[in-house]
Amino acid sequence: MMARLVRVWDDLPGPVRVLIGGRTLTLRRPPGGGPVPPPCDEHLVVGHGEPSRAWRACADVIVGRAGDPARLLAAHPGCLVAVAVTARGCLVAAGGLEARLDPVLGGECAAGDAALYASALHAWLVAGGRPGALTRLTLVRGNTVTVVGLTRLRDRRAARPGGRRAAL
Repeated sequence: MMARLVRVWDDLPGPVRVLIGGRTLTLRRPPGGGPVPPPCDEHLVVGHGEPSRAWRACADVIVGRAGDPARLLAAHPGCLVAVAVTARGCLVAAGGLEARLDPVLGGECAAGDAALYASALHAWLVAGGRPGALTRLTLVRGNTVTVVGLTRLRDRRAARPGGRRAAL
């Protein structure tokens, strides 16, 4: 995965939306040629294997192909959300929360979907959302809807030292 900038709009129609904590977030550029309001969040998503140390150091969201997302966060202290696609499924860590993303209707959490969930979680957190309040996320891509439940693995209530910058 290459580094990429993700823009998120609150309650704006678009081809890729995530329903999270009672909000509908549109990821990437919304359709249409008319005026577009400023995004509610803009952040950098980087794959853990990104060769550029500078991009990894600036990442707001880290996406790994294996491993423990809490360790990814520890290795990238400026990062707010990490997600890893492992043999145990898609694992996410953010704000003291460590959880597995479990598709409600069965199947597996795809790597591309995991990155979208991580981006929506980032936007939700910088807007004041609490990780402990989440139970599910819904991805709407065109006519396809995928719902994942968050199965808590660990819930670390203590904040990480150093905090995180908010990219609003």
